[in-house]
Amino acid sequence: MRLRRCDGCVRLELGGEVDALMEQALEQAVTEARTGDLPVEVDTRAVTFMDSLALTSLARLAVGQHTAVFVDPPDLVRFLLDVTRLGEVVQIRETGTGTATATT
Repeated sequence: MRLRRCDGCVRLELGGEVDALMEQALEQAVTEARTGDLPVEVDTRAVTFMDSLALTSLARLAVGQHTAVFVDPPDLVRFLLDVTRLGEVVQIRETGTGTATATT
């Protein structure tokens, strides 16, 4: 997991298994990403598993005036966004650039 500031946004890069073992670090990253008014891009291209705790943490990115953009979510993440209806409150951007280099 990596959080970095980009030109005009904050980018949260996730990869591998995003689960309860990462909950504290993910909560901290989400809190940090929400400081300020920049939109948050969530790069989940390298995610192989995600549990409900992780999804709950990521849902906090779309609360209030914040904008959360999921960039090229894999089928697994897209399914979770659809089934939980979180996909209705976040943006999804397809870039067509293939896989990411995000690491856990």
